[in-house]
Amino acid sequence: MKRPTLGLAQWAKILLCALVVVSPTGCQSYRNLPQTIGNNTDYVDSIMRQVDAGAPASDASVATVSHSVIEPMTLRTPDDFENAQYREISLAQAIESAVGNAQVLRDLGATVLRSPSQVVTTEALGLIQTDPQASIEAALSAYDAQLYAFGKWQNNDRRFNNRFFGGGSTAFKQDTHDYVAQLSKRTATGAQFAVRSVTDYDANNATGNLFNSAWQTQLQAEARQPLLQGGGLTFNRIAGPAAEPGVYHGILIAKVNNDITASKFRSQTRDFVSDVMNAYWDLYFAYRDLDAKRDALDRARQTWESFQAQKTSNRKSGAAEALAREQYYRFKSELQDAIAGKLTQRTQVDNSSSGGTFAGVGGVQAAERRLRLLIGLPISDGVLLRPSDEPNDAPLIFDWDSISAEAIQLRSELQQQRLTVKQREMELLAAKNFLMPSLDLVSIYRLRGLGKDLAGDGSAWNELGSLDYQEYEASLELRMPVGFRQGHLAVRNAQMQIAREKAILREQERQILHDLTAVVADVDRSFAQMQTNINRFLAASEAMDVLEANRKAGLPVNLEQLLDAQRRVSEAQSRYYSAIAEYTISTKNVQFEKGTLLESANLMIMELP
Repeated sequence: MKRPTLGLAQWAKILLCALVVVSPTGCQSYRNLPQTIGNNTDYVDSIMRQVDAGAPASDASVATVSHSVIEPMTLRTPDDFENAQYREISLAQAIESAVGNAQVLRDLGATVLRSPSQVVTTEALGLIQTDPQASIEAALSAYDAQLYAFGKWQNNDRRFNNRFFGGGSTAFKQDTHDYVAQLSKRTATGAQFAVRSVTDYDANNATGNLFNSAWQTQLQAEARQPLLQGGGLTFNRIAGPAAEPGVYHGILIAKVNNDITASKFRSQTRDFVSDVMNAYWDLYFAYRDLDAKRDALDRARQTWESFQAQKTSNRKSGAAEALAREQYYRFKSELQDAIAGKLTQRTQVDNSSSGGTFAGVGGVQAAERRLRLLIGLPISDGVLLRPSDEPNDAPLIFDWDSISAEAIQLRSELQQQRLTVKQREMELLAAKNFLMPSLDLVSIYRLRGLGKDLAGDGSAWNELGSLDYQEYEASLELRMPVGFRQGHLAVRNAQMQIAREKAILREQERQILHDLTAVVADVDRSFAQMQTNINRFLAASEAMDVLEANRKAGLPVNLEQLLDAQRRVSEAQSRYYSAIAEYTISTKNVQFEKGTLLESANLMIMELP
């Protein structure tokens, strides 16, 4: 019997060489054959050693150097703070630094420690675009051409009790080889086309053989087109091939998911920029509040020293000096807090309002560290940041029709929900497809060839090329669940999903208009408060100046009235600066609510290619 030219070992060597040649960079590419399919486990063993050891830091000193090596600035004496070095920073510079250093969109709730899986990074868009299951490219991959190859080698050696079953002999010996190569592809209409080559070799001792060993080869072309369920451009673009009721992974669904992710990233970037602005104006207020507390302490010191001198000369009682001394230490305590600040919540996104309601908490060092955290600077570098921009105190009037229309059109949350509604509507179209039976038209065309040899004169390939032996096959395949229970459930569920998402969209619009109304009203309130408190400060200052002038002139002055006037001036001054910060943040919140905050900060998010 004639044996094939190449044996199993030769074919295996050829296949291995082909794999290496096809790889663009051989075994050194990202496929890394020695590690992925070989026995080289050095890399994974090193990972597991770190896991077993609790994954310690590779070098703690390197981690420290990469973030901050300067001892943090803390309150020891006010003189230390007075002698500190400052660096002026504008709001535009703060935003630029925040965006430039924002591989992670930072927040003020330590989410990176509590829930690192929920942290948003700049890779968010790239992650959805490269998702091997849900991305657009993943959906398109279902239509990629598929190459399939199959080879089987078999040896049979047996005895039969009946010559009929042994091909005329009671002892049957056989060698067979089977080779299949196929190229198939799906189309956007749900059709499947395939071209395949089928070759088999059979060498046996049956007495009725034309040849002791023979090659048979076929060239087939097959087409399968769904006529009802699973067919059509609409269904396949929504659901994708091999979809099931309620599970849709088509190109259009992937595109909607990609757009929703992009919109979410925009809203998360907006929140991040809003928090940077909040932190900037918090720090501005902290410095102004510190000025008020410092002025109050200076006045209290002068008053205490005056009454202490009068106590020494027996012109005033000890009680008067003690009251002045208590006032001094009261203002000193407030100054210490105005320098250091308490670890409490300050202005940030979603604290009573979407864009952040001004908290009115002082403390320069705490506010400065908070700003540094958000904009990506070292937490301490021996220099204090100080805002160089002044808040806008000019009156602003908004056209309600214009800003409400912008809010409904531009808010990222509404864009996401509108996309979700469209996705549910497409899913309803896909679900209706499952109310039809599956009816497929299948057609196959074959060319055949048979010969003692695979190639050459009188061979199987030669006969195949003569086109003497042609076959055609056509069939219809029908599958249908009686009652279409799952299909009806899918349609009803999709309809309820649409109703739910539309109800949420209407409520979101109401909520956004409510929030926009609230921040516009807060702009007017904070502007009125700013005007009122400057008048309050001027009145309190005038009253205190009169009392101080009388005291210095030696005229009788009510001590409690003087101390109360000093407190009133300090409180009014801080409240005025607080009103300025409130007005600035409330005007920023209008931009936040109407969806134009990033544009107002001259920022644009570009989608990855």
